[in-house]
Amino acid sequence: MIGMIVDAVTILLLIGSITYGFLVSRKVRLLMQTLKELEPLVEAFSDAVDKSEHSVVLLRENLEEAHRQPAEVPASQAPRPAEGGTFSTRRDAGESQRDLPGMRVVRDKQDLVRAFFETSRTAEV
Repeated sequence: MIGMIVDAVTILLLIGSITYGFLVSRKVRLLMQTLKELEPLVEAFSDAVDKSEHSVVLLRENLEEAHRQPAEVPASQAPRPAEGGTFSTRRDAGESQRDLPGMRVVRDKQDLVRAFFETSRTAEV
């Protein structure tokens, strides 16, 4: 009698495990299908991030080169200082460190991707 009860409980547990495995398998297949649909979008985003990162590097190199080799400007085209002040082509150090509204410092690709997903999450809410 006890053997039959143990067998019945074992059979019920096996049926529950198989059902749970089937449900999990269906959800995983649905998730994989969704990820395959998102793959081109993620690849395009990654390519855009790579291009923008490369553009920033080129821009930084160009700026450094321009600072190393200042161009000769004729006196007639040189900027004139405002009355009572002086003309400065560089911002003061405090201004570059100050947080501007809507601006965020992004140091590398991971920060950029993280900022993108944080922005998209807040936009949905």
